[in-house]
Amino acid sequence: MLKQKPKIGEIWLAVLPIIYVDNKEISFKAQKRPVLILDNGQGFIVEEDRKNYHVFKLTSQKDSYKRILIKNWQELGLKTKSYIRIEMPIKIEESQFVFKITEIPFKQMIEYYQELYKIVNVSMLEKLVNRVS
Repeated sequence: MLKQKPKIGEIWLAVLPIIYVDNKEISFKAQKRPVLILDNGQGFIVEEDRKNYHVFKLTSQKDSYKRILIKNWQELGLKTKSYIRIEMPIKIEESQFVFKITEIPFKQMIEYYQELYKIVNVSMLEKLVNRVS
């Protein structure tokens, strides 16, 4: 059991399943990876779900597609230059968190939410919802 509950804006080490596909064979492996907490299940970004957290994986790999550099990565105590993979939020359970690494300042988190908002086609979602309603 964790000593503290993970919170929005914190970076934690978490155990994540990794899927491998080789010659149509699928295998799974658990890997410890740093993640940034986007939503803690309280309905801040995603619908309320008290059992799960929504997180972004962090990576040291720069990619041209929607990865955001954590500019102050050294100041935050991260070991390597790190990027947030905002193109791929994932859902995990509290039991997958290992330990807290650091916390992103509030103003910086707002910038990351703004970047996420840019890649979600909100107007298209509204059109779909209105079509069904």
